[in-house]
Amino acid sequence: MSSSSRLPETCRVYLDLAPLPFQPDGSADLVALSPFTIEWGVATPWAATTPNVLKITLLDQGDRFSKSADLLMGHRITVTPDWDNPAYTALNYCLFDGYVTDVKILDNDHGKNRLSVTASDRLYILKTDCRKGPNTGTDDKAARGWQWWMQGTSDTTLTTWLRFDGINAWWFPYSTFPAPFPAEDRKSFIDWAERQKTRKGNGKYQFELDRVLFISYQNADSAKIPSFEAVYLRWTLDTVLTGPRVRAGDDNTDITIDSRYPDAGRVIIDADPTLSAADDYYTQLEAKFYHRGSSSSGYKTYEFNQDGSSLAQIEQTTRNGESCLSIDVGWTAYDSNPAESYFSNVEKTLAINAVRESNRRIRLPEVTFRGDKLSQLFMYAHARVVTFIGSRFERRVPATHGAWAYIGGTLTYDVTGKKSHWTHKVRLFPAVSTAAGAPTCAAMKALKSAATFADCNWKLGALRYVTKTGDEPA
Repeated sequence: MSSSSRLPETCRVYLDLAPLPFQPDGSADLVALSPFTIEWGVATPWAATTPNVLKITLLDQGDRFSKSADLLMGHRITVTPDWDNPAYTALNYCLFDGYVTDVKILDNDHGKNRLSVTASDRLYILKTDCRKGPNTGTDDKAARGWQWWMQGTSDTTLTTWLRFDGINAWWFPYSTFPAPFPAEDRKSFIDWAERQKTRKGNGKYQFELDRVLFISYQNADSAKIPSFEAVYLRWTLDTVLTGPRVRAGDDNTDITIDSRYPDAGRVIIDADPTLSAADDYYTQLEAKFYHRGSSSSGYKTYEFNQDGSSLAQIEQTTRNGESCLSIDVGWTAYDSNPAESYFSNVEKTLAINAVRESNRRIRLPEVTFRGDKLSQLFMYAHARVVTFIGSRFERRVPATHGAWAYIGGTLTYDVTGKKSHWTHKVRLFPAVSTAAGAPTCAAMKALKSAATFADCNWKLGALRYVTKTGDEPA
């Protein structure tokens, strides 16, 4: 059994950091009613970044908002596990923290109004605030004609940008020299962030797609909450294949995770599942990219039009249909580096592999983490990589073996249900595996429950037909 900290079944809702009562108490406070949901994530790693959205109903027991529900707009609303419960280990993180963006008055409930509230987290602000770009607290480095101008590489200035908005920045691309937007475009910070798909590695610029941006409110270090993060969905780690287990591969997370091999019994999958092909299928990858220049005429942005030279072919398969994935990309270097000024000189293998993996893999049905066995490990409302070892689907459809990332889902809290209060339904997407190789048939036949783990320490997918290989190593 996983020894990662259990999650309290109860939760607390705060309005402007003041806790709301669990039930009507005759005060003027609002009361949070269940069920409520937190929608999070994206459909594909290259989709537009989406804020987490809270849908909740509040009982207005003091009729504070009976004349105008709009008075609640802009107020801060927070959802946390009930860490005051002494049966659980308190950690300083929350499941949602955002601002009310929409309110509607519902029918009266015994003479009291109920308010249907929608709230979005800080990504909503970073995505919609186009007034001037990220705030550094000074304009002494502003460039005329541009909405804003980054000084140096992204890793040296991103933290400064977001800190003035009360947000930390972690795990973001480095060694890039982004091109600015013209002032008349009025772009947001997220517009800029989504264009940063190149970074320098091993002395060469790489074009990457398998990345999800999100705001994290879950960290044992309160000084890092909230933080803007990027998850790279490649899977480069070997794993011990242990049979009916779930291997969680989020090594960027540090919330007291004591075990990365939870029981697969904590996952509910449809009893009679319907497997589907990839939602989007691509045979070409197209990039329209921009980079900074410092010629005698001053700073300028170079745009490389889609003239065919910026197209990269992805392997042809027997799948019907053909489409092109077109991506806008912030550039990497100055025009003084001509070798890096052409798309053909940028390493595209990682991006092509991400799309190819998506084309090849079969989509799994909806996966739900059991609410009665939930731990912190599976309540993260952000992307993470998992491997369902010994999954029944791997025997029916071999294309499903290997690592998956859950990149979206719905957190639901419902005290009226007969079962546990929390449920977490997640949307899965294939994560790219760079591991290679497989055991021989003789090695597979020789494996039995008494085998040592030295015999089964293979790369991903090796034991996809084996249901049990023995106990997990100490």
